[in-house]
Amino acid sequence: MYDTVNGTSRAVTDENIKEPRGAFVGPGDTVLVCSKNKNSIVHLTVDGYIIGTYPVDMERPHTLCISKKASTLAVSNSLSGKKKLQLYEISRT
Repeated sequence: MYDTVNGTSRAVTDENIKEPRGAFVGPGDTVLVCSKNKNSIVHLTVDGYIIGTYPVDMERPHTLCISKKASTLAVSNSLSGKKKLQLYEISRT
């Protein structure tokens, strides 16, 4: 992860992150990353600590984004012939 304010970077390694793909800044200045070979989304703090890992109902998630009101997460994959777009409601806890 690269900190644009301080100009520092930190490598994030975890067994839940396999072939990271799309990344997006999420609610509360957190980061969401597609873990392509784990079929999941990994949620991180800006310091690179894992908040949670969320399985998705698709193979090879590749791209993600969040709605303007931060209430819906859209995830798409890159699997040829079996492309999907899934929408997930984001719950506040």
